[in-house]
Amino acid sequence: MKQVLLLVVLLCLHVEVRGQSGQAINDNLPSAPSAHFAEGSADAGAVSPSTNTPHVPTSYRPTMPVTTLTWGMKLNYYLRSTVSFRNFLEAGFIAGIPNLPSAPMQPQPPATITIDGVQNYANAMDAYGDAMDVWRRSSEDDLRYRGRRFAVGLYTAETRQLLSNFVIPVALHQDPRYVPAEIDGSFGQRMWHAVSNIAVTRSEHGRLVPNYSKLGGTVAAAFLGKTVYAKQLDVPQLQTGQFVKRYIGYSLAGDLATNVGRELVRTAIKPDIEMFASQGVATQDSYYPLSVGGKFFYWARSTYGLRNFIQGVLMAGIPDIPDQPDQPAVPNITTDEEALKFDAIFVQYGKDIQEWRDNLEEDVRYHERRLIGGFSESETQQFLTNFALSIALGMDPRYIPLGPGHSAGARLGNALSSMVVGHMDSGRKMINVPILAGTVGAAFMAKELYYPKLGVPEMESNRVLGKTIGFNLAADGLFNLFGEFFIHKGF
Repeated sequence: MKQVLLLVVLLCLHVEVRGQSGQAINDNLPSAPSAHFAEGSADAGAVSPSTNTPHVPTSYRPTMPVTTLTWGMKLNYYLRSTVSFRNFLEAGFIAGIPNLPSAPMQPQPPATITIDGVQNYANAMDAYGDAMDVWRRSSEDDLRYRGRRFAVGLYTAETRQLLSNFVIPVALHQDPRYVPAEIDGSFGQRMWHAVSNIAVTRSEHGRLVPNYSKLGGTVAAAFLGKTVYAKQLDVPQLQTGQFVKRYIGYSLAGDLATNVGRELVRTAIKPDIEMFASQGVATQDSYYPLSVGGKFFYWARSTYGLRNFIQGVLMAGIPDIPDQPDQPAVPNITTDEEALKFDAIFVQYGKDIQEWRDNLEEDVRYHERRLIGGFSESETQQFLTNFALSIALGMDPRYIPLGPGHSAGARLGNALSSMVVGHMDSGRKMINVPILAGTVGAAFMAKELYYPKLGVPEMESNRVLGKTIGFNLAADGLFNLFGEFFIHKGF
């Protein structure tokens, strides 16, 4: 139990490290109440200086003015919390790992073909076929059962989001969001703020109130999961009080880990938050560097990204699955010679089936190894480019847009030239060694280390090396174009 709870906490912390910036930047809701306004300050209607910077994300503002959220804003906040990674993570823990037994072993054909030997082999093959049918049915039943448990977990998690982030906050006039602590507060104060937010939140008027939204939504979702979802989906093992207690405990532990993760991230990147709050998005006209913590955070956000999985899939390719051999039809046998002839055909069929299965498994494993190699190469490139080389060389791993106020041609040129020219932390421009060396270095590591260890000699050629480098540089150029014209997230 303790090990599972710790794993939930660590996973939520990892998700928080990867998702904190994106969530903050996308938060278009007004700022939530802060404590000193709730105490009746004469300046309660004043606007914080940080709000004069239009690009400052809500979660990064050092001081937050009192603003009432409308039900539409709360609906928007709820919709952005649905179908989240955390909900699928909770559902996965509730589903558990399928307990699938090993498939029955296929009997070996006789070395010498005789009527009695082949008859015994045929009987063994019949028994093997029956055992395979039982194995398939039991495996399918277990997978369906785990699928129903997963559905109960996902329905329960989505219900918790609905109740905690919309229904109860609207009914009780509470702010459903976690409002980060003051960026200038001590570490202890910020950790206490993260912990206490599980039980205490603020009303729409800035007063501290019990966090009925989070607590009530979690408890109600757990009971709905037990009495409605588990019953309708026929999962009696989840129709117990133990499920309710565990779900409430794990969910609140996940909320706690998420809150603590936010404050830990904000502590590590405090200089970057302050620079972003005062200057907005870094551009070629208004540049500022990232701190060491900021570079680590920037790299952490790039791990397990969609781009890395796409590269892995492209490297893996599609398995070549041949058709299963057809079982020979039993002819009308009238003589021993005909019987021996058919016995030889039947024995060959058994050998063909075994060879087909072995080839199928080997081909799937082969493409799986290619996927692992491609994914590992992409993750290595992200590490070298976004952190290791950037730290070692004192360079900025980010794409720095030219920004508005320039012609489209100039911005296009900046997106393409940034593949070759990057920023030193001092602001001076030089060759973009992190991107170029990181891309080439990761490709050579895959060629000389990953693919040989994985047993994929076809991927060790210089032709594959060149294609991989070209693909990754083209992807970087495409991301630069999006960063220049469409995406302006974070610092």
